[in-house]
Parts: sequence; structure tokens; C-alpha cells
Amino acid sequence: MMKKGKTAGIGAVILAACLLGGCSNALSDGIRALEDGEYEEARDYFQSAVEEDGDKTAEAYRGLGMAYYEMEDYSPALEAFQTALDQGGEQTVQIYNLMGICAMNVSDYESALEYFQSGLALADTASGSETDTDLIREMRYNEIICYERTADWESAKQKAAQYLEEYPGDEAVEKEAEFLETR
Repeated sequence: MMKKGKTAGIGAVILAACLLGGCSNALSDGIRALEDGEYEEARDYFQSAVEEDGDKTAEAYRGLGMAYYEMEDYSPALEAFQTALDQGGEQTVQIYNLMGICAMNVSDYESALEYFQSGLALADTASGSETDTDLIREMRYNEIICYERTADWESAKQKAAQYLEEYPGDEAVEKEAEFLETR
């Protein structure tokens, strides 16, 4: 079973970026709507901010991705997150996790695996940074699932064994490891 990522951190990142650099009204309104759980309204505000094509375009696309993600509309969410990165948005472990989850939800497990691996590599190189250990664990779990879905049984077995070394007693992964032994 795929785990859906935490999203509170992304909203805080968008808000912090806006507070430090100033935001257009549409962008700040989108952030407020996102925080209030008004995802369709947030989507509309972020879309307006994207169309303004200012210096906060990457943040607007990230917010747009968050709104789509919260509405469980994963294909446009993934596209918006990718555009945010293409526009120079900050590469974070959280955004790669969200992109991986979106790709899994549209059954693109190869891309999902790449996103999870990019996020994990970023977490490994983040010196002195406090990366959410639950997020890393979630990404490692989803990495196993992606290997399974692409029928790369050996890699899935290896990742499951590594996971259980780091997180012993996880019943879900223990069951996955048992299943993988039959492959």
C-alpha cells in the first residue's frame, strides 16, 4: 500500500518564501486558501499568480501543484511541481516525495522511483539539515513498492532488506519481504 505524503511542510515553505520575498496578492491569497483547505479556490489563485509571470512563478507553480495534489488530481499536480522546478524553484525532499506519490497515483512507477531516489539523494547530501525521518521512511517504503510494480524483484528484495535493517519490526514491509521471497 502506498503512503500519501505529508503536505503541511510545503505550505509553510511557500509561505516562508513569500514572506521573505514579497508575494503578489494572488499568490498570498492562494496560500491562505490552501491553508484553509479551500483547494479549488487555492488552485484558481495560484493559476492567476502563474499567469502574472513574475519573479514568484516557481512558487505559484508549487502552490498550484499543492492545490491539485490536495484535490487528488495527480497528473496536473505532477506537471505543476515539475514546472516549479523547471522555473528555478527550490529542490526539496518534500517536493520530490510529492512528485513520486503523484507519479505512483498515475501508475508511472519508473518516474516515481526516480523522484523518490532524487529526494533520498538530496536528503543524504543535506548536511546539518533536519530532514523529517518519517518522510525518509515513507520514501524508502514507496521505493520498494515502485520496484515491485516494475517487476524488479531483486531490487525490491534488496531495498526491503535494507529497510528492515533500518526500521525493524515494520509489519507491512515484513509482509512485503515475505512476498518478495516467492518471486
